[in-house]
Amino acid sequence: MENVKNILLSKRAKAGLLLSSIVASGSSFAADYTTEIGTAVSDGTTNYGAVIAGVITVAAIGFAIGMIVSKLNK
Repeated sequence: MENVKNILLSKRAKAGLLLSSIVASGSSFAADYTTEIGTAVSDGTTNYGAVIAGVITVAAIGFAIGMIVSKLNK
């Protein structure tokens, strides 16, 4: 029975050491992504502006073609 207790204590100590090393190393893997996030936001804003300009252009062209067709029908 004493042998089983020693094994369990040894396993618990090893598990505690493993857990503490994982927690300690977790902060070293954390990286600062603020510049990448800022770049992504800037790119998203640029793409959004391009999409809005494209939608307005397509609507204007469709309106102009509709006006031309309606004038040619008269």
